[in-house]
Amino acid sequence: MFLKKIKKKFNFLRPLIHLRYKLFKLKDPPESISVGLAWGAAVSFTPLLGLHILICFLGTHLMKGNLLAAAAGTVVGNPWTFPFIFFLDYKLGIFLGIKGIDTINISADFFINNFNSLFYPTLVGSIPLSICVWFITYYFSVFIIKKYKEGY
Repeated sequence: MFLKKIKKKFNFLRPLIHLRYKLFKLKDPPESISVGLAWGAAVSFTPLLGLHILICFLGTHLMKGNLLAAAAGTVVGNPWTFPFIFFLDYKLGIFLGIKGIDTINISADFFINNFNSLFYPTLVGSIPLSICVWFITYYFSVFIIKKYKEGY
């Protein structure tokens, strides 16, 4: 009994499961919910950390999507995923022809002195990646939400 309570309290997937149920219970059409989720996930792949929620809400509002789903979609970008996302963005930006740097040193002074050489390749690389994530998230979530709502 005690072990069950501990397991329930410290289950790291529980917030995601709760978020899934809230998304399925939204009254909007699946396409509207999916637009919000797609904008949230796509914006999480950009290095514009202070502007994620603003860009996400603006894009969702312009496409008449669900703003709650948009906020939920930004869960994709979190402290555990940002290092991988930004590394992928940076490498894609260099592949697309933006000049980067040869060696990276993990220190605040290094990041401040080389901000432009790190930020611009990451920003350019995030654009095609965000577009791909938007379409993947949109079509996948439309499919899942329609299947869920058909069952109930």
